[in-house]
Amino acid sequence: MNVRQLTGYYTYRSFLNNPIPVDDFNQIKFAEAELFLHLQTDGTITGTLSFPALSTQAEKLFMDITSGSVKILQDQFYFEFTAQGRKDTEIFDYLYDYYGSVTHTWENGINQRLSLAGTVLRVQDHGSGDHIAKAGATASFIAVQRDFVEPRETQEIAIIPSALEMVASKSHRLIHAVWHTLRGRIDLPDPDPNNPPKFAYVWYILDEQSKSKIRELGWYLERPPFTKPNQPTEKGSLNLSNGAGEDFLYMHRKMITMIRMEYESKGKPYIQSWKTSSLPLPVTPQFVYTEKDDPTNPGKKIFQFYALESGNMVPLPPFDPKIESNNVIDFTKSSEFFYNIMSPIAIIFSTTTILGTLSLGALGNLIEFTIHNWMHNRWANDNGATLPDPKTGELKQRDTFDFDPMWDDSKYDYLGEFYSSHVNPLFWRLHGWVDDRIEDWFNAHESIQPGEIQRGDLNGVSWFRPGKWVQVKKPFYWPQDMHHHFHDLSKTSNDDNEQKIVENILKVMDIIKAARNAFVIPPSELTKATMRLTRARTTSVPGGSMNFIHTTDIEK
Repeated sequence: MNVRQLTGYYTYRSFLNNPIPVDDFNQIKFAEAELFLHLQTDGTITGTLSFPALSTQAEKLFMDITSGSVKILQDQFYFEFTAQGRKDTEIFDYLYDYYGSVTHTWENGINQRLSLAGTVLRVQDHGSGDHIAKAGATASFIAVQRDFVEPRETQEIAIIPSALEMVASKSHRLIHAVWHTLRGRIDLPDPDPNNPPKFAYVWYILDEQSKSKIRELGWYLERPPFTKPNQPTEKGSLNLSNGAGEDFLYMHRKMITMIRMEYESKGKPYIQSWKTSSLPLPVTPQFVYTEKDDPTNPGKKIFQFYALESGNMVPLPPFDPKIESNNVIDFTKSSEFFYNIMSPIAIIFSTTTILGTLSLGALGNLIEFTIHNWMHNRWANDNGATLPDPKTGELKQRDTFDFDPMWDDSKYDYLGEFYSSHVNPLFWRLHGWVDDRIEDWFNAHESIQPGEIQRGDLNGVSWFRPGKWVQVKKPFYWPQDMHHHFHDLSKTSNDDNEQKIVENILKVMDIIKAARNAFVIPPSELTKATMRLTRARTTSVPGGSMNFIHTTDIEK
């Protein structure tokens, strides 16, 4: 067991150590609360106890966890921490110590949940007058870990229904999937499972006849984001001079513009982007509460649920080191990765002196294949990468070329792959953050070389005219004949062209699939040892090759 598996929300219940049998739990109830724990790899514990115990309550009272740690003795996890009531609230004088352990996991247990058990001590008196609770009182407690709450499951965070209907449609899923697939790498079939997995850039394994067919279908890749490598399975370099990054930035700004218009038409405030340059911190809980004056208690504070800052908790990784891709996911979700790699890179993309030296295409390519992909992987919940098979009921994971209607369910919003990520509410927060970097880039150039970059409108999107720092006149987002299809989001699901668009994109996918299956890995490539953590085989990575992991390389 990894100590970080203790991170999460729990239903906490403590009870008086009364040996007399009772037929009502309330007779021995000491407290019930929502427990939130965040554990570092070194065993440090932070978090909160909040009352009442239900999540997303309009108002709550909090105790903050301090001086917490985990120790491992003979494979048993023991923990201790102190919880203090927050200043200027009704429970400001609450101070309790907790000591406990992780309960036993039965090898043949069914649906067993991770739980904690222990004892709690009241450290000091609290209350006043005739209602003083004396120090020294003890009780026993059990805390049962809850399931991770997906952002879509909280009404204030979920995408509004009309916009969700659009982005979850098969046509929109396929558009997003084929756009990214053509630009990325794909896993190659290998009859020998003992060989390390091999990947190749999709565009560079297509022959000219296949590319010609893709051009006829409207999806020709004019600007590949990577240079062509010497060997098909080797890595190319990011092309920072051909404008490929402009396609990335424009396409997603186009998506944001369309969804924003739908929100405005319904009189709803649009999804707010992550505003801090450093991104949500590792200790961020799923449910955030902000301090307000308590209207019933002058001079006291209450904490109210704040949806705009909620939903940003990092889901736990799979914690299965036997699968190589899990090591990448685990590291990407760690605090060490955030503070040592991700946050410094995020700050770079907000720094005027650096942005002022980059072309728009260079900015887009650098963001897409670094922090953009990391954000997708970091905030993806791998438990959301499966759905129950409608025929068998068994959990199933989508493969690269599996376009069964079951994957068009709006609940399939796994942030880690191309076919589903844009259905997740966090997609729009993280891409809002990316889009804000475009404005930082423009402002940086204005401060250094005023007037060198001219704004303009391109297909209803605020954009920039070609010049010294902008290369592409018409960035590619999707074929022009599909533009009308998405012009009116409310009619998307009933559009007569829906099936034609689906058939068009599936033809492109069939071409890619045929090229992948026909590709023969050179014998010399099969014998080369790999020193990179890329991705495991298709069967172990959600979405197969349509996954943000395969474009991210982190050296051991």
